Amino acid sequence: MSLENRSDSSNKKNKVFKEFLIYAIVVMAAIVSATLIRVFVIEPFIVPTPSMEPSLNVGDKVLINKLSYKFTSVKRGDIIAFHSPIEEKDLVKRVIAVEGDEITLTSEAEIYINGEKIVEEYLSGSQDVSYINQTMEIGNNEVFVMGDNRKNSLDSRFFGEIPEDDIFGKFILIYWPPSRWSFFGHNEF
Repeated sequence: MSLENRSDSSNKKNKVFKEFLIYAIVVMAAIVSATLIRVFVIEPFIVPTPSMEPSLNVGDKVLINKLSYKFTSVKRGDIIAFHSPIEEKDLVKRVIAVEGDEITLTSEAEIYINGEKIVEEYLSGSQDVSYINQTMEIGNNEVFVMGDNRKNSLDSRFFGEIPEDDIFGKFILIYWPPSRWSFFGHNEF
C-alpha cells in the first residue's frame, strides 16, 4: 500500500470519526435540553381523578407550565397541579381564593369572595351540591382550591388551604386525546 493510499484511508477514518462525534454531540445536546425543559419548564401530566370534570377528564394528557408561578402570582380561576396534603400523589384543582381573600360557602351552593358572589361559568349546570355554611380567610402564601366536579372532589373544603410552595405548575394545554385539544386561559371570576 502506498503512502498516499494510507493517508487517504486515515483521512476517511478521521472524517467518519468527526461526523460520528458531531452526531453524538447533537444527540446528547437534544437529550440534555429535553430533560432540562421537562424538569424546569414544561411537564406532561395525566389527570388522575374525575374531580375536574367536565373541564378535565380522567386520563386527559396535559402540559403544565412549571415556570409560571416563579414570575407571576397564583390567580383565582387558575387550574393548578399540586402535591396532595393528605396522600402521596399529585392533584389537580381550580384556585377559588388566594392569600388575603375571605371566602364564604353557603348551603345553597353559593360562593362569595370578599363579600361578592362569584359566577363559575365553567361548571356543569347539572351539579346538585350544597356546602356547609362557613367563612374563612385565606392565609399568607396559601390558596383555597376546589374541583369543578363538586360532588366528586376532595379539595380545600375537606383538607384546608394549600401552601403555594406545594404548587408545582399551571395547566396550559390538553394535548391528548386530540378531540379535547385546547388551551387553558385564565378564568378569573
